Amino acid sequence: MRKLESNLLALMAGVAIGALAGVLLAPDKGEATRGRIATRSRRFAKDIEEKSGEIKRDIQRKSAELKKELEDQVEVGKTKLTKLADNLAASAKEAFDKNGKKASEIEKA
Repeated sequence: MRKLESNLLALMAGVAIGALAGVLLAPDKGEATRGRIATRSRRFAKDIEEKSGEIKRDIQRKSAELKKELEDQVEVGKTKLTKLADNLAASAKEAFDKNGKKASEIEKA
């Protein structure tokens, strides 16, 4: 995505520079040339603003998607850890019960 954005910005900059060079080299009066430069500069600034808005929206959308995915993965991890903890607790209780019985049997003997 960054490469596409970079290429689009480079293309837009190239178009603006080419247009500016064309206007400057055109055989018009200075006032007409300045007017064209001003008009094209405003159009270029507007295009850049629109593109930056699109990029910002794309970043926000991707960020929200990644946040949701991360939250889902954290929830899966919590569930797995809870199950593991429950299994460990059950195994520890079972081992303690067996060892506790053995210890009491030894004391009786």
